[in-house]
Amino acid sequence: MSSRPGKTAPRLLQDLLTYDPRHEERAGRNLLTDPPSFYDPDAPPTPAVPVRNCRHHFVTKDEQSILPQSGNQPNYETVYKIASYCMKCRWHLELMVDFRDDGFRTLPCPADTEFPLHHFIFQGEKGPSHDHFGDRKIPRDYRFRCSAPRCPVHLHVRLLPPRLKDEYITLLTDKILLKKRLDRAGVIEPRCQNEQVAKPVDGLLFLRTYLRDSLQPKQGKGRIPLLNRKFLKTFGEDCDALLTELGFVREEEDDTEGVRVTVWYLPKPPPPGNPLDPANKRTVLEDVRYELAALILNLPAAERGTPNNDYPGEQKSSLADIQRAFGCLNYARKPLDHSESSTPREEDHPYYAGLGAVGDLSDALILFAYNRQTDVDSVNNTYYFECLQAIAIGRNSNMLGEKVQILASQGQVNRRDVCKAYKYFGIQPEHSPHLTDDIIIGQFRSRLSDISSALQEETRNMLRIIGSSRQSERILHEASNAIETYSQALSWLDVEETTLDDFIATMFTFKVNDNPANREIASQALRIIAEERQSQRLLDFINTGSMEAAEMDVSEAYALLGVQDRSAALDLEVLQAQMQSYNISNPQNAAKYEQAYSLICKDQKENHKSTAVQEMGPPKKRHPLESWPVGCQNIGNTCYLNSVLQFLFTIKPLREVVLNFEQYMQERTPEAIERKRVGRSAVTAEKVQKAQEFALELRELFKLMITAPNDNVRPPTRLACLALLKDDITVERAKEGDLVSTLGHLNGAPVIGPMPKPEPEAPAGPNPAASVLADSVMGDDDFDKRTDTSSTVAMADPEEDKPFDEMAGLKDDQGFEIVDKPQPPSRPPPVPPRPQPTTQENTDLKIVEEVARQQDAAEILNNVFDLLSCAMKGEGMMDDGEQIDLIKKLFFSEVTSVRRTNGSVSHNTALQDHQLIWPGDRDRHLYAALDDEFGLQELDSGPSSEESEEVGANTQTTKFECFHKASPILIVNVRRIAFAEGRSKKIESHIGLDDTLYLDRYLEQTKSLSKEALLERREKQWELTRRLKSLESRKAELNKTNLQIGLPDAVNGAADYIERLGSIDSGLMEIGGGQNSDQADVSQGPNIPQELRESSRTIQKETEILDRKMKEIDDEISSLFADCKDHSYRLHSVFIHRGTAAGGHYWIFIHDFQNKIWRKYNDERVDEVEDLKDIFTQEEKYPATSTGIVYVREDLVNQLTEAVDRHPEQPQSQSSNGDMVMQDVVDITDAETQDAEGIPILNGVEKK
Repeated sequence: MSSRPGKTAPRLLQDLLTYDPRHEERAGRNLLTDPPSFYDPDAPPTPAVPVRNCRHHFVTKDEQSILPQSGNQPNYETVYKIASYCMKCRWHLELMVDFRDDGFRTLPCPADTEFPLHHFIFQGEKGPSHDHFGDRKIPRDYRFRCSAPRCPVHLHVRLLPPRLKDEYITLLTDKILLKKRLDRAGVIEPRCQNEQVAKPVDGLLFLRTYLRDSLQPKQGKGRIPLLNRKFLKTFGEDCDALLTELGFVREEEDDTEGVRVTVWYLPKPPPPGNPLDPANKRTVLEDVRYELAALILNLPAAERGTPNNDYPGEQKSSLADIQRAFGCLNYARKPLDHSESSTPREEDHPYYAGLGAVGDLSDALILFAYNRQTDVDSVNNTYYFECLQAIAIGRNSNMLGEKVQILASQGQVNRRDVCKAYKYFGIQPEHSPHLTDDIIIGQFRSRLSDISSALQEETRNMLRIIGSSRQSERILHEASNAIETYSQALSWLDVEETTLDDFIATMFTFKVNDNPANREIASQALRIIAEERQSQRLLDFINTGSMEAAEMDVSEAYALLGVQDRSAALDLEVLQAQMQSYNISNPQNAAKYEQAYSLICKDQKENHKSTAVQEMGPPKKRHPLESWPVGCQNIGNTCYLNSVLQFLFTIKPLREVVLNFEQYMQERTPEAIERKRVGRSAVTAEKVQKAQEFALELRELFKLMITAPNDNVRPPTRLACLALLKDDITVERAKEGDLVSTLGHLNGAPVIGPMPKPEPEAPAGPNPAASVLADSVMGDDDFDKRTDTSSTVAMADPEEDKPFDEMAGLKDDQGFEIVDKPQPPSRPPPVPPRPQPTTQENTDLKIVEEVARQQDAAEILNNVFDLLSCAMKGEGMMDDGEQIDLIKKLFFSEVTSVRRTNGSVSHNTALQDHQLIWPGDRDRHLYAALDDEFGLQELDSGPSSEESEEVGANTQTTKFECFHKASPILIVNVRRIAFAEGRSKKIESHIGLDDTLYLDRYLEQTKSLSKEALLERREKQWELTRRLKSLESRKAELNKTNLQIGLPDAVNGAADYIERLGSIDSGLMEIGGGQNSDQADVSQGPNIPQELRESSRTIQKETEILDRKMKEIDDEISSLFADCKDHSYRLHSVFIHRGTAAGGHYWIFIHDFQNKIWRKYNDERVDEVEDLKDIFTQEEKYPATSTGIVYVREDLVNQLTEAVDRHPEQPQSQSSNGDMVMQDVVDITDAETQDAEGIPILNGVEKK
């Protein structure tokens, strides 16, 4: 379906006769191709056609046309071409009406009684519609097609500006210039001194004659001497540019007397050809002759001169030819009453334009126009019904009136009815396009529960009107109060397919108790679900009102642990981590989780040969404590935080600052922080206090990582809270919210599953947010909002500014304002021996677990950078007030964005702590992904402020980026979330990495290449990239199907299916003992399976060719910068994720440059990477993928990184569970303790 309205042939012709490209931008829309604006009866009237538009009078150019002939019907080979030009504005019009065979489209409209007129839909424009330099005289090239199902007609409309420029016409007709030309001629040729001044018409007539002789060459008429008196005084020497442009050739030669003379030779165009051939020099000369005729005939009669044998005669109008080609020469018109004129009008009522009609169409054709519009643009049915209503009333037409009544009885409504319905539910109509069906249904249900039964029918009618206007089956079913399908039953009970039977019964009880009138429909919904699931327990509940406890089956086990796809092979190590996370969150359900885990392990072992964790892999290797880094325990969905902490620990300057943080601590006096700016935001004393609390917690962790007497440590819960939460407001919100506990409560009774109303697409189980095994979410759903997770600061565009305090002013899930947290004690305590987890610590764990699940991966590291910058003293300020500190020096790059608009170039430099790349839908190298981010991009721009209001041109802006100064430590985050069919999806394409990355191509200039030379190479790269994207687009066309498989596989599957049909048909014939003569035998027809397989091989071959070409272009792009190796960076670390868009598990690979080995940091385990393929390659099935990549400048790797810093102490004592017991900190002096006044307590008590 088109999803855009069309125009009947008479309407399109009327718009064509008044469309003027010169004034299109001033009018604000394209009169020919854009649908008319919806008519607002309350707004002041506006003219349908701008006043300054030319009302064209087109006349035919016979030599360039193939005209329809009266009485001849078009066939599958017919093509009409009407070439014409306007006698007023001299613009040229080419109309091509193509009836040629279009497969099954073999019945043109006027021959089909069901479609008495063509109904044209705009298909697109070829070439730009405006010039970047403000030139409005550029060609227009539009494509239309008829919307009738069997009509083959394609319409090509081409408008060309005049061939003769205005300045050339002035040269030929301006009387002052003609007088000067005569004076100059008298100097060149004395015989001209007594000549009279040429008249304005002379140059037009002479040039027209010259062009005739050029198009129809005759002996002796191909040469004009410059000293010819008529030529010299009419054209002289100042018309050379005009003559040369038309193809005249000026030469010097000897005359018969041997005297050197100047002559002009006429143009030599090609001979006449087929009118369908592309335009050539002959076409141009013919067009100029027609324009000269228009200029001559438009002169006042007294100035036209004496007609000669080449004087233009009467010009033939093109209107009848166009009408005949459009099939609307004699369409049915409405009868005229006494008050109407037969003269065509351009100002029909706007409702006619809304239907794509004109005012003189008969009633039957008005209904035809209405039906076509609603078929091709059903989204706007309400407006088209309003148009039909108004026209029926205005015409007082019985036919139209009856149709309106029939449509109204079928539920059709107009815009006023829809607006009234939205307002009935308290919704502003202008907001409706942004609201989902769920929101509208929710408004309806809340209204329904608050009104009497007498008003329920009216409320349902209002919802029915909205459902009809939105064409929403869900809303219409809701309005009808009928439940017929499984999905409707689930929706009515606010549950999902994965919801357990127990919770469905709970929701049934809740619905009935909330409104006893719903018992009947609730019972119907429950019965449909029970029958669909074949659930005896639900059927027993319907009949007896009770459900016996059931043994857990495998499907319930998968659902309980949040796994949707039980057919997939799972990583049981991640599954165990998931189960342990659930046990921490809901210890009362630990037995169920253990049972579910055992069932899944058994199922995986039977179906996928997977092995439980206790049976898996080699034992953990032991390494000397003094030479091996420690692991970090997962305290609840914090695997990514652990990876971040391990990464930060290996950055030597940062680790030294943290360990000696007292020397770098920011004073919290008002004077000290008055001018402090971090992330373009002012920093408050409270934020500094929180940041310093985080820094001190991080210091204690780093000390523990250095001195721990065992191979793993447990990060403090408070450290995780501060790292994961942007502010304490979020802490309070998480505390007041539902956290991760999925034991909901209804009337005091615990229930397992999502609480009403659950989020769309959320699976049942302890973690409604996770659809697979999850330690934390994979990424932010809105992955396009690049700055949401970026700490970009300094000179960024104002419109991209985002405050860091994003949670301020939020409300909790119950709608109450979030309160501030209580003030902490005034001084820090000693660190006591660690007790067993308390209720408060469990609550903090839940907060950490919930927020970690909601965090975007890159956001955690950015938040840590912000905290450290807020906590430490600045070393200076940038021009905009941003603080300079160690974080900026190590991790922030200066990135310049270069924008080009209409020839002007602007530069904007901003600080960025990471680069964000998109992996794309195919495996590729990191260079290719960075090329996309730094490469040339076209931006959509609105009206340029530099253009005058009269022009109002839309500008085209391009942008590319480069490093003005690259940071020593370069972080590249990989954006792996995409959306398909309304769901988030993880992109698993592999990003190829090299141990050494050369940044030369992304810099402004290098040691070897100047800025200009480097830009020249990048421009060559951009051209290759454009070709690459074209190939990628074609590959997507070949691979995209609705079956979630590639097109070659889909075609092969169709071939197999047809073969099976043939074998079934043969078997049936053998059983039946004969053949039905009316039934085709598949085996006797064309070998369709073989042809399909051949097509599949062709498609597969083209795909392979495309892959090869794309690889060649990638290699060519790489070769452009093969010698650019001045600025090298070494790969330091890679953040890895295994899972889906909803969740999964993180770990990190880190390169120990001093010991020349790689290690894998996976929570509490730290192992040497024995096979580097684990880092640089990717599995084919369920791959682990890179989400963050870190490179360090090669000349600074030993100065900036150090993976191992260990001085383990002897264990003092151990608790029963094997954890080290923390003792009081004794290495802080009294002065240091005094400096720490006001710092919040770190999980302890005040020192007495």
